Amino acid sequence: MRLYSPATGKYDDEGRLSWGRLPDRPAAVMTHDRAERVKMLFFDFDPPKSGPLADRRAAIARDVDRLTSWLSTAGGRWFADASPRGGVHLYVPLQESVSQSSIRPLYRELSDLLPTLDQQPMLNPEQGCITIPGSRCKGGGFRTLLGALDDALDVLDRRSAPSLIGQLRAAATPGLFLSGRGSELPLEGHGLRTPGPEPVDLAVDDDYAVNPAPTRKSVPWWVADFCAHGAVPSHHQSPSESRLAVLFHHASRGWSLTDLRATAHRPSWAAFWVTYTSRRDGQRLLAIEWNKAIAHARGRASAKIAGKSSDSAHKPEQVHTGGMSALRPIRWKLAAARKWVVESGEFSGKQMFSALAVVTALAYAISLSGRGSATVGGRWLAVAAGVLGDDTTRTVIRKLIAAEGSPVRLIESWSARTHAGDRLSLVTPQIAGKPVHAAEWEAFAARPEPVDPVWGELGLSTWWVHTILTAIEPSPGAAVSPRALAAAARVSLATVSRATAGLAAEGIADYGHGWISRTDRSPRQVPLLTAIADQRRDDRIARHQRERAEFWGFWDLVLDNWSAREIVGYISASDVAADHDAYMESVAPGARRDFSDPCDEPPNADTGDPDELALSLLMNELGAVLIDEN
Repeated sequence: MRLYSPATGKYDDEGRLSWGRLPDRPAAVMTHDRAERVKMLFFDFDPPKSGPLADRRAAIARDVDRLTSWLSTAGGRWFADASPRGGVHLYVPLQESVSQSSIRPLYRELSDLLPTLDQQPMLNPEQGCITIPGSRCKGGGFRTLLGALDDALDVLDRRSAPSLIGQLRAAATPGLFLSGRGSELPLEGHGLRTPGPEPVDLAVDDDYAVNPAPTRKSVPWWVADFCAHGAVPSHHQSPSESRLAVLFHHASRGWSLTDLRATAHRPSWAAFWVTYTSRRDGQRLLAIEWNKAIAHARGRASAKIAGKSSDSAHKPEQVHTGGMSALRPIRWKLAAARKWVVESGEFSGKQMFSALAVVTALAYAISLSGRGSATVGGRWLAVAAGVLGDDTTRTVIRKLIAAEGSPVRLIESWSARTHAGDRLSLVTPQIAGKPVHAAEWEAFAARPEPVDPVWGELGLSTWWVHTILTAIEPSPGAAVSPRALAAAARVSLATVSRATAGLAAEGIADYGHGWISRTDRSPRQVPLLTAIADQRRDDRIARHQRERAEFWGFWDLVLDNWSAREIVGYISASDVAADHDAYMESVAPGARRDFSDPCDEPPNADTGDPDELALSLLMNELGAVLIDEN
């Protein structure tokens, strides 16, 4: 928690909350977690600095009433407390944690509508904090819970609706959002497409095939019967499992997606293609499932090649280039990209290690795609980069694309119609106009594989130091000096010391005066960290799937109901709203004049007798007939 400092007048000190004992000075809790995400919305209403006390409290009451009415409409649940000065805090628990970028527009819009709302605690992820019920106040007294404690506990238990933030923005600023039948679309059936792909699902070329093929054996006996008649073998639990197995067996035998599509009109494949031809998103489903099959086939091919030698050290060319010749170019590109990240000066501190993890994840995506580029989104890269924060990943990617001489090049922007992310590639980077080339040992260290989520718990700086230690001293027990390790990793001695201490605490490394060595224990052999990291990764993927479904479902709605001519040129909902009157006048002259809001009339306009207007409305709209004027 943060403690109030009388010397600075701010919550600058830190402390730890003890059970059954209140802090002896005003205390506050942080509004964001370490990943700069929030699981509860805090609304801080402060009384105006001037005016009678009754007027200042009335201003807060008015704004609180407006916000709670919007929350009721949006499915929000809340409780509140008050200070002796009249300030009010409103607490709104969320179903899932959300990022800073998700709540920033909400608070900016609400601060324009609610004059007493202080948005700063929620817009400062590093320092934002807020006092909670029972806390001491700077002016004396304590914050008092408004309402029963059981009711507040019930709010914390049941929480708000999952789509609260979007619904709250729509309720508060309806003119900036699309409304109407879009919200009435069914959640199942033809209205929405399926959630986005798992982290192993990447777009590959239709002509790409695993080469060499992992096996030359014929497909299992049940495949022909399933493809022709849909008969599910006894060892499979569902047709979808059999369908995926068919794809895997053919991908493992060197088939490409083009080869597979050539069977679409063959009678012997009629049952297999029913799922893909009967669904609206059939082609997208085929691409996702084929990419899964390709990923498994590649893994099988890699394992087969690696198993041909009991000691890979006897084959230095294979060790230092990554084994398969297909991976050699990507390892050199990844090594050069990493070298650019640490030498260009574009990144520093924690962001440098985040950038190293992101380019590693991108290289992994490219190696899976089987081509020189990969179609990926920020969510996929975040998971593959050690479950990095979503906002951090997007910030790093934008910086990599925009930086001069960057190793990351944007080939094609994301597409709403095809549900595809940005297409990115790795190119030779440059510093001051000179190309950056990696040494052979750096290429050996640059393995195009996802960053284990365990490193997200230990820290990416620890991952980087361990990666370089493994490269320069590949045998467990071999020692290296801290200065040599710091020079190879291009980091400070302090970073190496902190990373070594963290590794030694988990038994992954050992060290003494002037030496550091790696043990034969891997991060995956730390049970507690592994369980925590895997759970965090699973939770992130589940949240990403829900977010993808909502995001692409929204774009499907837009694209199904508006043409490019209608939405081209607009960069925000505010721009659309600003031009709405002119647009309506051009497509339906007089429509806006006939049904305009009475509040839009000039201040001195004569709107007529209210009773006559009401009678006119009844007669025009409902066919009412005036029987007796008296």
